[in-house]
Amino acid sequence: LNIQMGEQNGVDIFKEIDAAWAEFNFEKVKNYVHDDAVMKFADGRVATGGEEFVQSIKEWAEEDAALGNEQSWTTNYAFALAVSNDNDDSTNIDQGNWVNAQFTSTLKNPKGDVVREVFYEFYHIVDGKIASWNQFKRDEKN
Repeated sequence: LNIQMGEQNGVDIFKEIDAAWAEFNFEKVKNYVHDDAVMKFADGRVATGGEEFVQSIKEWAEEDAALGNEQSWTTNYAFALAVSNDNDDSTNIDQGNWVNAQFTSTLKNPKGDVVREVFYEFYHIVDGKIASWNQFKRDEKN
């Protein structure tokens, strides 16, 4: 097996998903998820398909809003990788692209305390939609 750079199209789709998420455009986010996609959040939640995925995002946003928290994030980078059988780049054995992205999130609570977290996300994008997604995070020291 060989790992190679993926296609820009995978990164472009990630950017569209990220922009829709930032705007809380849940219908658009949902349209970028395969029906049987498994989505694993950093806090242990798991969602299957677009409907469950956006429901989890909505719940997270509602929890933050109820606490009076303000959250924003910056995308630090995104790149795509692909897997192939041999040195022939046209022989992908694993459909699609694996997009790796890093975000720095800033959460400000009503008291003015600021928490920074770094999120690492892995999107398996097949046929223009997420086939699977995994999220990990670490806290930043202030």
